[in-house]
Amino acid sequence: MNYKKFIRNAVKSRQETSLAAFALLAGLAAGAAIAVLFAPRSGRESRKLLTEKLNFTQQYEGNELEEHLIEDIRKTARNHAEHLQGPTNKRKDPTQIKVPSAGTTAWKKAIVE
Repeated sequence: MNYKKFIRNAVKSRQETSLAAFALLAGLAAGAAIAVLFAPRSGRESRKLLTEKLNFTQQYEGNELEEHLIEDIRKTARNHAEHLQGPTNKRKDPTQIKVPSAGTTAWKKAIVE
C-alpha cells in the first residue's frame, strides 16, 4: 500500500473541507451584514417584534395553544376553500350535481372479473 499517496490525499481533502467551511462562514457573515444594512425596521422595532413572536407560546396554558393553532389552521383552510370555489353567485349546488355512474353496479363486475 502506498502510504505517501494516502496521506497526501487525506491532507488535500482536509484542505478542501476547511476551504468550504471558510467560504460558508464568509457567506453567512456577508448575508448577516447585508440583512442589517437593508432591514426594513429599526433594531428596537425588530427586537420588540421578535420578543412578541417568541412570547406567543407563553400566552396560552396547556392545550389552549394547541386549540388556538388548530382553530387558526381551520380558519385558513376555510378561507382557501372559499377562494377556490369562486364567487358565490357562480357556485353549483352540490346537492344538484348528478353523477352519471351513481347507482350502477359496474364497479362490482370489474372487481369480480
